[in-house]
Amino acid sequence: MAAAIQQSAEWLGIGAANLVTVLHPDLIVLGSGVAELGEHLLNPVRETIRRRVGMFPTADVRVERSALGDKAGLMGGIALARRGGLQTG
Repeated sequence: MAAAIQQSAEWLGIGAANLVTVLHPDLIVLGSGVAELGEHLLNPVRETIRRRVGMFPTADVRVERSALGDKAGLMGGIALARRGGLQTG
């Protein structure tokens, strides 16, 4: 199981590193059930970001768990429905 968590964290970290390289965010928020792993997931994701982003310093990029936890998708769906759903051009 530890190897699976490590591999998942590595892939998430690679995706997050790509976001950092393109968008330069100060904060990346991870949600859903996977984020419930807490620091076992977040620390390797942070390390992968620092290892893979070489263009600029990443010390100020925070990676945090969503306060909504595994309810993030549900709450996003509710917010979208309240706003009137998807707007198509």
